[in-house]
Order: sequence, then C-alpha cells, then structure tokens
Amino acid sequence: MKEISVGEILKPLRLDKYLTMEIKNISRKKIDFLIKEGKIKIEGKTKIKPSFVLKGGEKIYVDISGLEEKEPIVLKPQSLSPEPKILYEDEDLIVIDKPAGIIVHPSLNNLKLPSIASWLIKKYPFLSEVGEDRLRPGIVHRLDKETSGVLVVAKNNFSFNYLKNLFKERKIRKKYIALVRGEIKTPEGEINLPLGRSKKSPMKRKVIIKNQQVQRGKAALTKYRVLKRFQGYTLLEVIPETGRTHQIRVHLASIGFPVVGDRFYGKSKSSEQDKDLNLSRHFLHAQEIAFLSPKGNFLKIESPLPLELKGILQKLRPKID
Repeated sequence: MKEISVGEILKPLRLDKYLTMEIKNISRKKIDFLIKEGKIKIEGKTKIKPSFVLKGGEKIYVDISGLEEKEPIVLKPQSLSPEPKILYEDEDLIVIDKPAGIIVHPSLNNLKLPSIASWLIKKYPFLSEVGEDRLRPGIVHRLDKETSGVLVVAKNNFSFNYLKNLFKERKIRKKYIALVRGEIKTPEGEINLPLGRSKKSPMKRKVIIKNQQVQRGKAALTKYRVLKRFQGYTLLEVIPETGRTHQIRVHLASIGFPVVGDRFYGKSKSSEQDKDLNLSRHFLHAQEIAFLSPKGNFLKIESPLPLELKGILQKLRPKID
C-alpha cells in the first residue's frame, strides 16, 4: 500500500487527474477502475469517486499491486477487411471513413479485438508514439462501434494537441444522418438536456432531469433538421453541439424518437417493426466534419451514406401529407 500526501493545490483538482500526474505509466481509465474497485482510498472518506475534488492536505492510499503490470500494454497491429477508406490525408492528419461494426480502440479487457487503432498502427507504425494513450494512437475523438463515417486521426503530437483543443473548444463541426422511429412533425428542433451515467449500467448514459441530479449531469446540446418523412420513420440531419458519449442516440430516444436499430437505447414494443428492415446496425452515420487544419486550411470532408443504409431507405414508404 502506497501513501500519497497531497500538498498545497492552487485550485481544486479531480482525484483521477491528480493521480495520473502523480503516478507514472498509469492511464486515467485504469485509475478510475481502481477507484471503483476500492483499491484507492482517502483518509477520512468512506466512499470516493474519480470526480472527488482534492483541495490539498489529503492522504491517499493506493494499492500498488493493482497498478503493477506484469507485461507492458501492447496493441497488436492488425489488418481489417475491407480496409477503411482514407477520405483525406496530409502531413498532419488522416480522415478515414470508419465502417460500422468496428470499435475505434480497444480497452484493457479486449486488447486483441480488431479495431481502427490496431489497423492504424499496422498501416502507420509511427502512430504508436502519437497521443496520450498507446491504445488510442493518434485518435482525437471516437465513433460508437455501430456508427459509420468520418473519423479524424492526428499524425504527430503537435496535430494531436491542436485537434484535441479544437474539439474541447467546440470549433469542429460534425454532421450526422440518422433515421429515427416515429414521425417528427416540426421541420427542425434542438434537445438541450444534460447527460450522465446510468446507475444500472456503467456503459449506458441517460438524460438527467432538471432539478434532479443536475450537478452530476454534463451539458449536452443536439440540433436536428428533418430531411424526409416516411410512414413510421423520419430521416434527420443531426448536429451535436457538444460531444458527449452516446449523445445523439440518448437525446433522440429521450424525446420519443430512437435511432432505428439501436439495441441499447431503442428497445420498446414498437421496435418490433424494425425487424422487417433487416438492419444489422443502428442507422447513424457521421456524414461530414469541418474544421481548420493545423496549417490553417479550412477542411470539409464528407462520407457518403453506406449502401446498407441507402437500401433501408428504399424499403420505406414516403409520408404523404
């Protein structure tokens, strides 16, 4: 058991952030896991969370055995078939067309699973030195496993930090195409509801109702515009103004229009109607991304709607007003 005495702190700091700076060669994700496992404790506190705020003077006890790695974490280079298409590339970055059904990067529990990350280091070995985490070489943002479309990857650490900052400051514009269950009457709208983790599942997110755990939720804003209405369905253009995990899927489900094929947030009796579509994934596609490159050039890169999703639209009957 290692004891860490927290010295004077100029401003309050989250526990997980502090420990990643204090302990070498340990990721924030693993710190979070160890806190939840009870292997990291604070004197005088019976229960803590990764978000616990340190103010200085605390004593932290860390189970060192939980931090020791028997072997260094190594991401194995792997091929993907078919290979992701490269939509744009220069000396600073790559923009790829991510296929549905492939995770962007693995976790400690599924290192051998094929991923965009393992494909990237096979194609670009130097990327293993880019970024903050060897499991996420050059990756500055992510798409859900079943979401297809544009994904940006940094080719050097300067670009990595530049792009991460753009995302943080919301200076990167993303546009998605989504097919939702139900007929939205208004031509456009926005969903401004904070999001937080679900108590039932650590992987799942939920809308935090106003005046109920507001402080625990993170601000999230999603705008949408109707592209076409079908009988029982609506095709939307969706712009997430913030980048929370599962944001689009959770927000649309929260107003009663879940993404078609979403087995995580779209479960209901009415989802039975989706079975006739024979969709192997959810209908969410990252169509476009726009931003200023590290060299100052304006880039707008688009990904065409996959053939599988085009085929789904052809099965639907247009709404006749």
